[in-house]
Amino acid sequence: MTGVTVITTIDAHGRPQGVTANSFSSVSLDPPLVLWSQANSSRSFAAFRDSDRFVVNILAEHQKELSQKFSKPGDKFDGVETMPRTANVPALVECCAYLDCRKIAAYPGGDHVVYLGQVEGIERNMRRPLAFAHGKYMLAYDHELDFARTESGSAHLAHNEAVRIASASLPEIASGLDTMLGLAVWGNRGATIIRWELSDRLADKELRTGVVVSPVASATGLLFSVHLPPSMTADLIQDALVAEATASGIEVGELRTQVALRMVQARELGLARSSQSRVGSVLGISVPVFDAGGHMILALSAVIQDPGSPSANNKLEASLKSAALQLSRRLGYIPPSASPPIIKETL
Repeated sequence: MTGVTVITTIDAHGRPQGVTANSFSSVSLDPPLVLWSQANSSRSFAAFRDSDRFVVNILAEHQKELSQKFSKPGDKFDGVETMPRTANVPALVECCAYLDCRKIAAYPGGDHVVYLGQVEGIERNMRRPLAFAHGKYMLAYDHELDFARTESGSAHLAHNEAVRIASASLPEIASGLDTMLGLAVWGNRGATIIRWELSDRLADKELRTGVVVSPVASATGLLFSVHLPPSMTADLIQDALVAEATASGIEVGELRTQVALRMVQARELGLARSSQSRVGSVLGISVPVFDAGGHMILALSAVIQDPGSPSANNKLEASLKSAALQLSRRLGYIPPSASPPIIKETL
């Protein structure tokens, strides 16, 4: 994984010039030196060759479009807000950091030139940097060295950290599973989807964040109903049963029995499945994410359009459970030595 930078300067006519560079690297701390390389064929090559100053703009997580804009031909500064820095070299606003550099050397390297600059000024802020890896843009987060050591009085902070870490992991997990993946928490009105990672395989892209899902009909809500104490879930489950009974014409008691059986199955399988398709032929599967105390604090929920064979679905379920376990371990969870048996069923 690398950071994403845009190098800016001004040419002999005082015009701003800039180019996206992922070849940027630190060279020395004393004196502070950095380097980056540029293709000889670049349209701004002459400007950087002749200028003795440049600014390294380290892009923030919301500036993917700027990275793309400065990597293509055209008027790169059209519609882009800038600000002057040392020697009036333009810089892009809202980056996470800036390095004001004086060029001290240039070295030919095949069809590129490597520029060496001495850093004469640094500015940084609290914005998170944009990153690039495996051919796509990503977000960079602090590595949790000892997540498990959280004071009991700071449980809400641990939950926030869990959401942050899980959100950063979601794109990679969804890519590995090749399906749409959601992240859910238990909010003040029940299980709430806080993020979706889309998949090209799912045509319906109208799934929204901030949606509170049923604690009995949805896979996500049912899973929280299984793992959270009744004091947190009982009232919401009762309200949902009444609503389901009204909509379906089935007695509340019968629905309660059906839900109880599904909860037993979910506990045995270590995952929950949606009770029925709500949007065409779609299957929902949800697995728990545990914290260091063994409490479920998040749910990973996959949405599958046109579910395949039972064996294919079982394979996806196993992969989803494995991803949730790895994420739980990052949060300090230590699984019990003896796991409950997995019951294989045909959908």
